[in-house]
Amino acid sequence: MKVERPPELWEADTEDVQLLPLLGEMIASGLATGADLAGLTLSASNVSVEPDEPNDESEPSILPGDYVALSVRGNGDWDNEGWWPEPRVPQARWLARMDQRLRTAGAQIAYVRRLPDENSVTVFFRRSPG
Repeated sequence: MKVERPPELWEADTEDVQLLPLLGEMIASGLATGADLAGLTLSASNVSVEPDEPNDESEPSILPGDYVALSVRGNGDWDNEGWWPEPRVPQARWLARMDQRLRTAGAQIAYVRRLPDENSVTVFFRRSPG
């Protein structure tokens, strides 16, 4: 599995014992879509979200702030879907299977998306205040 990360990765506001099972589920989901382990990439990113203009979208959005995003991507066959802890949003197959692990790890938002050459599952965690 390839790994990508910035030179200085922020610390996520989660505990290793809660994060590792979720990370395992993310990798297992990539493998279950038909990708092989060598074809998957785990990436970590520092993300700053600025306030949005008010809108009438029916889906919740992520709150402004600093986050650490973890993604597993590969050439498997995922479908687009999103996950938010509250309000409960109906989930399709991939994130519904990870629901309890997402909640236990303190995820703020998660989504699966199809890209032109590959697909990914991404989870956002708040940046640790320390």
